[in-house]
Amino acid sequence: MNRAKALLDWAYSQPDKPCLVTETESLSYAETRDAIEATAAKLQGLVGVGTHVGLFIDSTPDFVIHQYAVYYLGGVITPLNRALKDTEVDETVQYLGISAVISDAPLHLTAEIPVIVIGEGSPLFSDWSVPPLAELGPDDGAMILQTSGSTGRPKGVLLTLGNLAANYDPTHRWIGVGKDDRILLMLPIFNTYALNQGINLMAMSGASMFLLRRFTPEGATAAIERFQPTVIPMVPTMVTRLAQSGLRYDEPCKVGIGAASSPTQITSDAWTAFPQAHLYFGYGLTEATAIVSLNHVGTKDTTHGDFFSCGPIVPGIQVKLDGVTGDDQPGEILVKGDLVFTAYIGTDEPRPVVDGWLHTGDIGVFHDGKISIVDRKRELIIRGGQNIYPGEVERVLSAHPAVLEASVVPGPDPDLGEVPVAFVVLRSGFEATEDELLDWQRERLAAFKVPTRVFAIETMPKTPTGKIRKLDLIPMAAELSASA
Repeated sequence: MNRAKALLDWAYSQPDKPCLVTETESLSYAETRDAIEATAAKLQGLVGVGTHVGLFIDSTPDFVIHQYAVYYLGGVITPLNRALKDTEVDETVQYLGISAVISDAPLHLTAEIPVIVIGEGSPLFSDWSVPPLAELGPDDGAMILQTSGSTGRPKGVLLTLGNLAANYDPTHRWIGVGKDDRILLMLPIFNTYALNQGINLMAMSGASMFLLRRFTPEGATAAIERFQPTVIPMVPTMVTRLAQSGLRYDEPCKVGIGAASSPTQITSDAWTAFPQAHLYFGYGLTEATAIVSLNHVGTKDTTHGDFFSCGPIVPGIQVKLDGVTGDDQPGEILVKGDLVFTAYIGTDEPRPVVDGWLHTGDIGVFHDGKISIVDRKRELIIRGGQNIYPGEVERVLSAHPAVLEASVVPGPDPDLGEVPVAFVVLRSGFEATEDELLDWQRERLAAFKVPTRVFAIETMPKTPTGKIRKLDLIPMAAELSASA
């Protein structure tokens, strides 16, 4: 097995077909294959089977080429959010055990590992002969993705080739994508949503893919007019902004809406901008590789009208609700199958799998074979499709000399869905203004992680065991933000 093989194979049957397209360039499948093999030749002195490689690369063909070059050599990729600051990359490298970083910009790390900056010469690139494709088994690692942790930082989730083969690779069939399709990828490329329903969708189906480096309504409109996409995975914020911008794309297409709840308003916005779109929603989590269920809402004229469920379970996996025997009874969602992740990396947190069943921490109900999410135990905040781990922000806030306690919760936002809002208790005898605390965070966190507001309160609401009650803070965040 090798993750690069599917993409490379397409270069033989359709060498001249566009593979990776941007606003300024177009690489055919043959050119993409040649770039992957040349990059693998350059990296073979650095990357081998099992090498953990961080990819700090923007949404450009360079990301895909280096991702598949690492796969070619049998390495394990860790996509890094391109918005992170050097100190955040440095911390991630150390706790995830990354052995090398490939970057499209200079990086200053304290970790003593190679940092390969694309376009710069390196003595590591010594052997230019193309190596043989590494042969791996289903239990070998393929990627480490990050998800929320309970210790104040994200934790790594190790996914194997077997995990990806079970869940990433059938996605093009579940959605209905083939080699004649054109995928417009506007999502941040490091995100599992983009990795699966963008890059892997292209590699498995043989479709063409247009990469938009930064989403803006203007840039998206220009890309849509030029590329005439047939598949567009998006998050709700993108859908709403395109509808508000006046975009109207009248061609048939498939529009995926993920990374947040997608009720009737998002559906309405989608059909305003894409009147002939076939919409699909879904449910998944990183520990289950990607997709657990899909809801094919259909087109405006053919829709089944169910905009709130996450749809039926995709083939090849088992799902049940813990302790639940009938429909419409809530319970924790348990998942079983080859899609269940192998191990956590960089944390002592136990793998939440019992007798093969992954305990997701999400509360759902079944009705007529479809699953709906009614609550989430997780504290993850999704800001316009960007994952924010509250504990990570709380650690930065708590490091301020004036802060005794800090808690970060989601606050409502009409555009982004939800945003982080912080509450702090100041130390006795210390003072700190909201602007001072915000500036403290801006210096240490990527911009999307910085709370929109910081409210100082006298005491934190707590449980009898002393744990902060975030459920009490969430309505306070909504009320205070609205009145401010």
